[in-house]
Formats: sequence, C-alpha cells, structure tokens
Amino acid sequence: MNTSKVKKPLSIKLHIFISMLGLSLGLIVILWLAQSFFLNSIYSRIKENDIKHASHSISYNINNEELDSFVEQMAVEYELCVRIFEFDSDKIIEKEAEGAHFFNDCVICNLSNADSLLNSWYDTTKNAGGYYTETVDRADFRDFIYVGDEESNLSGICLIATCLVEGENGNMFLVVLNTPLHPLNSTRKTLDIVLGILTLVAVGISLVVSYLLSKMISSPLEKMDKKAKALAESSYQIRFDEKGPKEVQDLARTLNQTTEELASVENLRKELIANISHDLRTPLTMISGYSEVMRDIPGENTPENMQVIIDETARLSSLVNDLLNVSKLQSGTQVMNVSKMSLTKCIIDTVKRYDTLVNHKGYKINLVYDNEVFIEADETRLLQVIYNLINNAINYTGSDQTVTVKQEVTDDVVRVSIIDSGEGISEEDLPLIWDRYYKVDKTHNRAVVGTGIGLSIVKNILLLHGSRFGVSSELGQGSTFWFEFKICKE
Repeated sequence: MNTSKVKKPLSIKLHIFISMLGLSLGLIVILWLAQSFFLNSIYSRIKENDIKHASHSISYNINNEELDSFVEQMAVEYELCVRIFEFDSDKIIEKEAEGAHFFNDCVICNLSNADSLLNSWYDTTKNAGGYYTETVDRADFRDFIYVGDEESNLSGICLIATCLVEGENGNMFLVVLNTPLHPLNSTRKTLDIVLGILTLVAVGISLVVSYLLSKMISSPLEKMDKKAKALAESSYQIRFDEKGPKEVQDLARTLNQTTEELASVENLRKELIANISHDLRTPLTMISGYSEVMRDIPGENTPENMQVIIDETARLSSLVNDLLNVSKLQSGTQVMNVSKMSLTKCIIDTVKRYDTLVNHKGYKINLVYDNEVFIEADETRLLQVIYNLINNAINYTGSDQTVTVKQEVTDDVVRVSIIDSGEGISEEDLPLIWDRYYKVDKTHNRAVVGTGIGLSIVKNILLLHGSRFGVSSELGQGSTFWFEFKICKE
C-alpha cells in the first residue's frame, strides 16, 4: 500500500504570483550577469568601432586644408587623442593638429623620443594591410613617456589604432589614435548603484503587480468553483458572471449554457418519470384487477378476461422494449442489418397491422403511392420507424380520426409523409419533440397504443441510416412527419 502523501496542487493565484515574480527576478539576474561578464567586451567593441570610424574619416581627409579642425571634431566626438606623423625619407615629422588630444594623460600625448616605437607601428600597420588596433597596458610605454610623469598615469588599459595613408606628395602618413578604457571602472560602479536601486524598485513593483494580476484572474475562477460545486448538488438556479478576461467570459458562458441544459434535462427527466409511471400504472392496474376478479369470483376465469391480461402484459413488454431500444440506439450498440428492401411493401404491411383498429375504433388510414420503391435499409428498424410515426399520428389526429400515409418520388429520392389532422405543435415545441424525455401532451392522454417515446426511436434509427427527416406543423392545422431515402437502382 502506498502511504506517501499526495502533494496538494498550488492555486492558480499562487502559480501566477510565483511566475510573475520569477520572471522579474530572472530579468534582473540577466541584467546583473550582463553587467558583470559582458560590459567590458561590449564597451571595448563600441570603442573599437568608434576609433576605426574616426581613423578612416581622418585618413580620407588627410589632404584637407582644414584637417586640424576636422581632427579636433573627431577627437571630441569619439573621445580620442590623435597624432599624425609624416614619414619623409629617414625623418619622422609630426603633422600638428590643435585640439586633437581629448585626454591630457593619454599615452600618445606624452610620447618622447619614440622614433623606434613609431617605426614599429609603421611596419606592423603596413603588414596588417594599412590598419591595425591593439589593446595595451599603459605601463608598457614607460620608456617613451616624459620622465616627469606620475606613476599613476602609467596604469590602466588603453586602445591604440594606427592607420597608414599616402599623401599628395607621395609621402606616407601614420595616423595614431588612442582612447583609454579605464574610465569603465567608475562607470561600472555607477551602474551597480543604479541597478541596485532599480532592483529594489522592480521587486517591489513585481510583488504588487503579481498580486493584483493573480487576484484579477483567480477571483472569477474561485467564484466559478463555488458555483460549480453548487451546480453539482443540483442547484440549477445559479448563474455564472460573464466578466473578466475573454477566456473567463467564454468559460462562464459555457457553464451557463450547461446549467440551462442540465435544468432542462432535469425537468424532462421528471416528465419522463411521470409519463412512464402513468403508462405503467394503467396496465398494471388492469392486470391486478382482472387477476383478483378471476381468483375471487367463480366463473370469471373466461378467455375474454385472460385476453385482457395478455394484452396489458404485451403493453408493458412494448414499453420496456421501447426503453431498451432507445438506450441501445443512443449508445451505438445497436447493430444494423442493411439490405435491399421494398419500402412500399413495408408501408403496406404496417398499415395492415392497424386493420382491427380501423374497423373497431373508427380510424381511417389513407395510403397514397404510385409505384413500388426499393431502398437499402434495415427492414426491421425501418418497420419500427413507420409503425411509430403512424402510431403517433393516430394518438394525436383530430376528430375525423383520419391519418394519411403518402409515398412521393422526386428524382432519385423517395419521401414518406405521415399526416394527421390534430391540433398541431407550437413552433417552440418543434425542436424538442424528438427528445426521449419530451412529450407534448402533458395530460397523459393516451390513444389506443403507444409508449410516448416512439419519436426518439424514430430519430435515432433514421440517424443511423443517414436519412433526412423532419416535421412541419401549425397550431390547429395538424402535423406532417416525414423522412427520405435514396432510391436503390435496379
């Protein structure tokens, strides 16, 4: 035996709250990780793009008369230090550009006796195809910095780019650009403080928003749960509020429709019990009464009294069989034996079964048809259809006690119509008459035969055959029940 405890599932409110809070915290963690591990590389990549763009722009304008102002503009825009050296024979001449030093303590600003370094940059740049970048430690330039510079100025990382450009006179110019990367540390400290404050604010907002959102979504569902429990206890008067998000409204609308259907089914169930109780009571009363008479009164054990008992027993059997047939048909367990058959002969045979009723009770059944028609169907089940429709017409026909059975052929389709002259059916009742729980006659006014559920049997048998069927009726004008089959070719 498994004694392990089953975990109690979390409520939807707690699910939403945890999910929203987790999402917010996850985004904050991603921001912290990005700042901690990727900020340096992102910053370096940005500075590399800036220094490359500046070097290309300066190279393009190397012969411009206003080169000084252009270099100054590039230095300010991209926060760079720029120096340009002209290589003329064995001499290295600097091309002055005022305002080209954005940082006072950068490496290239304080170069002294650096011809060997410049020659090295020249060769490296030439071998690199005319453009070269390098991230270096400023301390590596100790031998090329003025002696008076402070040691602190030689700490940190910087980015150096060199570019070779040919001038108008054929001489080569080496453009050297430099930007320090050490200010990133102070920037990171600032970002840490700002991100810490934003984290606290974001967590607070996430808590509030998560709570409100989870409450907004879960509240209508909790109300629905309470009402659904009441619905399970057969309280069909409740209504679900169709408010909130679209999905909640759709669910409420569906539950309201379900409630209406359940209430309708419950009413119909009660009607069915009343109908069946009435149908059972009469034959049982007759059987019990005649049996007691035959037992207690000498000479009453006659064939006539025995026939009454037999007839009422057959009526009970017919009621039980009809109920079983409806259950089998609707459950899909009924097996259909389809074969070619004469529809016309089936109708004629059914009408003949009513000869005794016609002769003794004054009913008239008119049969109208032209030619014999063959179809593919289950003959036994189709006989039930015709029998139940005629029986229904007899039960509800008018004072003239006339029923008409008509067979009509149109192209390759045959329609069978059963017409009565009764009071008719109201428009609101028409969609319900096929239901096994429904009965138009609420007074249990029985005719000679019938159990009250014949139309449900008709509906299910015709559905199994894939046949079209229906009813047309007007109050005071009688009713016409019909069904159609495709004619079987010879």
